Amino acid sequence: MSINRRYTPNFAPGEACLLGMDFSYVIPPGVGIASGTLHFFNNLAVPIPADADFVVGNVTVLGRVLYCPVGGGSEGKDYQVLWTATDTDGGIWPRTALMLCAPTS
Repeated sequence: MSINRRYTPNFAPGEACLLGMDFSYVIPPGVGIASGTLHFFNNLAVPIPADADFVVGNVTVLGRVLYCPVGGGSEGKDYQVLWTATDTDGGIWPRTALMLCAPTS
């Protein structure tokens, strides 16, 4: 993912791959990640849930990063990708990235 929190390259419709989000820049040192979730929304002025557009696997914690296998998507849609990490102290850390679903070159 680039510095602007948009996944690059675009996510091709029907593609299946592993997505991730690094939480090391927000969760304090010495605190780990206990669990995480992943949800999709259409990127609109009023976001609409779009979880049905994707097949989402189990979220895995590896160090201070959340990973999840994802497949699906609808061509031409821009999605908000909402990751939520729960740390080992009980803190909740929601972070949103953007992902365009379009054919890649």
